[in-house]
Amino acid sequence: MVAARGMGQPAEKVWVAKGHAPKFHEDRAIDQLMAMVTALTAEVAILRERIDTHERVAERHRLYRREDIESYQPDPAAAKERSAARQRLLKKVYRVLKEDLARYQVTPDNTELMKTLSEINDG
Repeated sequence: MVAARGMGQPAEKVWVAKGHAPKFHEDRAIDQLMAMVTALTAEVAILRERIDTHERVAERHRLYRREDIESYQPDPAAAKERSAARQRLLKKVYRVLKEDLARYQVTPDNTELMKTLSEINDG
């Protein structure tokens, strides 16, 4: 792996595997999309298992009801932690695009992407 300049902050580096990226489809964008969908699917599966575990343990110990979860409002500290976690997830999902841009040494105009990510992050 080698470090290449990323899309974000000037000091951000994206680690890119040496050699050519595997190609499964004629259009590189389809390979990128498949990698992103696969990353999201893995994250969703892990989260569903963790949520199921929490709900079963809570129910077994009679800690809270489903209505308690539905009506929960995070405090500012929890909201900040959730925002940071959301940013980490987005970086993981879009990593394949960053790697590709770095591999081909393309410097994107990512103003629209940053605006969209900001909107997602702000809720």
